[in-house]
Amino acid sequence: MDMKMVLAPILGAGIGYSTNWIAIKMLFRPYTEKRVMGIKLPFTPGLIPKERDRVAKSIGQVIEEYLLTDKIIINEMLEDKAKKHVLELVNDNIYTSKGNINLNSFIADNDNNFIVNRIADIIGNRLLDLLNEENTKNKIQQLISSRISNSLREIDIIDLISEEQLNDKYNDIINNNVKDMISSFLSEKMSDGNCICDIIDVEMINRIKGMIINYIDSITDDIKIFENERLKQRVVELIDSTIKEKVGALGAMFVNGESVYNTIAEKTKEKLQDIEIKEEINTFINSKIDEVTNRPIEEIMTSESREELISYLACYFTGILSEVNIIDIISLNDLDLYSFLEKVTGNDVEDKINNLVADNYEKIINDDKTSGNINNFIVEIINKMITSDISVSIAEKQQLDAFIVDKYTQLVNNNMTKLMKDIKLSSIIERQLNQFDIKMLEDIIISIAKKELNAITLLGGLLGFVITFLAVLL
Repeated sequence: MDMKMVLAPILGAGIGYSTNWIAIKMLFRPYTEKRVMGIKLPFTPGLIPKERDRVAKSIGQVIEEYLLTDKIIINEMLEDKAKKHVLELVNDNIYTSKGNINLNSFIADNDNNFIVNRIADIIGNRLLDLLNEENTKNKIQQLISSRISNSLREIDIIDLISEEQLNDKYNDIINNNVKDMISSFLSEKMSDGNCICDIIDVEMINRIKGMIINYIDSITDDIKIFENERLKQRVVELIDSTIKEKVGALGAMFVNGESVYNTIAEKTKEKLQDIEIKEEINTFINSKIDEVTNRPIEEIMTSESREELISYLACYFTGILSEVNIIDIISLNDLDLYSFLEKVTGNDVEDKINNLVADNYEKIINDDKTSGNINNFIVEIINKMITSDISVSIAEKQQLDAFIVDKYTQLVNNNMTKLMKDIKLSSIIERQLNQFDIKMLEDIIISIAKKELNAITLLGGLLGFVITFLAVLL
């Protein structure tokens, strides 16, 4: 056998094997550019290090466009297995071993004060804004006013105070307060420097004038003073004695005292019926009343007299008021508190309640303490909700699980496509590949395609053997 027939195929196989092996190695090596005396050696760096950016970008695009598309990822996330995993993850964080809901571990494992306070601030500020809105404010004020009015109507006044207690209280007020109030009022009005017109108003003075004038008119219309026998006898005796004194006994024989009296009476009656005389009398009375009412009180009464009058009037009016039975004025039977207030204050109780509620509503809402109290209240409620176990039935748990899965499905369908565009999967892959060390990248690729690369190397040796053998043979 010719040695050439043997050695040539073996040599060809070695060349084919070595060529492929070197070609595979030169995909990665050398890792960096090599230079000899400043001249760049060809095929340095290796093909993949040299085209690293382009390769990384191409790999990222291929994976994003063909391997991990939006549709593929969404479909995978909506698989029953993925939904079940999400549901288990949520349930593990919100349910206790007893099957109750506890949000404490879900919100924060160690300290949830920041989250709680932030939620309380948001809810508190929104609640205050809502309470200050005109529509809400009116509705709340109407609700409170209506509730107060209805509550007052539900309270029987007899449950609060009996008729005897009301009457006793009324008498206590009259005896302990009213007398002093009257004395104080009269003392002020009747102090030095004041006139009667300062005590009694003009209308009352005019009424007094009218009463006096009317009384005098009735006297002048029907004077019976001259018909009084005793007065007549005394006046006649006075006339007779005066005549005897002036003209003597002889003159008295011709002048009769009784006739003189009758003449004077008749003439007086006639004159008093004269309109001018009546007007003069009225003018005289009015002027005297005005004179008296405009004089300082100290010129009319001494201080001692005034004190006695004030004491008397205070006792007098107090006595009159004490004789009043308040039960005769206000019957407590079948009387609710609202109706009682209407009788005492008038028919505007509803308006007073509305105004009271409106004024206090504004004060409460705009008070700085209100904001703090609302926040503290919300924090307390949230903390109780978070730290307390919430018992749920099997049906409620099933509804909650369905709600979680439904919200997860909506989240994936509505947001995943946009999320994938925003995160740019190809850019992430490209960036990660560019950050890899070339040696690491080589090890990764070789480990993935180790069998295939070995097959290529062996195939190169086989092809070299076959081609050389055929060449020698032919």
